[in-house]
Amino acid sequence: MRVRVKFAKTGIMRYVGHLDLMRFFQKAVKRSNLPIRYSEGFNPHQIMSFAAPLGVGLTSEGEYMDIDLKESVDAATALEILNLNMVEGLEITGFKYLPDDAEKCMSAVTAASYTVTYKDPKDDACYIENIIDLKKKFFDESSAINIIKKTKKGERELDLKPLIYRFNLIIEDGLPVYDLLLSSGSTDNIKPELVIKAFHEFLGLPEFDDLSLDIHRVDMYTGDKENFVSLGDIGNDR
Repeated sequence: MRVRVKFAKTGIMRYVGHLDLMRFFQKAVKRSNLPIRYSEGFNPHQIMSFAAPLGVGLTSEGEYMDIDLKESVDAATALEILNLNMVEGLEITGFKYLPDDAEKCMSAVTAASYTVTYKDPKDDACYIENIIDLKKKFFDESSAINIIKKTKKGERELDLKPLIYRFNLIIEDGLPVYDLLLSSGSTDNIKPELVIKAFHEFLGLPEFDDLSLDIHRVDMYTGDKENFVSLGDIGNDR
């Protein structure tokens, strides 16, 4: 039986890479004495898979991993035991049994939502008084947002517009806050930095620095833009 575990990654853990995170969870699950299934063969390993990896330096409240269990355990008890084996910056927030036909979280992701702010309140973008009106021209009123995206195979021209499912911009305490819902997964994985960079170029701002942003992943989804479903809403607690 397969279980979907939801967790938050915040604080100092934002600087831990994906491979180290995987190794930590393998040890944490073992310490928790959950009846996890192992693969067969000469080098058995825990049957565990993660959804889209989170970039180093980003925080999240919507991370997921799937694990296979040999037998069912009480969801509330399992959640409590797992949290006893977490470290500062990691918290288990969900433990749901998946239906037999549920797609693995790794391949199911089609979109992700983010909140993006500026680390420095004196960033050039924070001084643009009509930034919300300019955002409307950039996104709401445009038919295309063409950029050059760098990939492992080189560069290619890409229209961002159909891959941005939501682009909201509000002002909180006088500072811009972005609310984004972007295409994610193996086909078109759009990072929020790419969207903000394109917006900055539209605004005529100086060269963009990824490290100037504070990026928080809110959740991940499956389905299409007409019917997105949170990965955390699939399954039950039984």
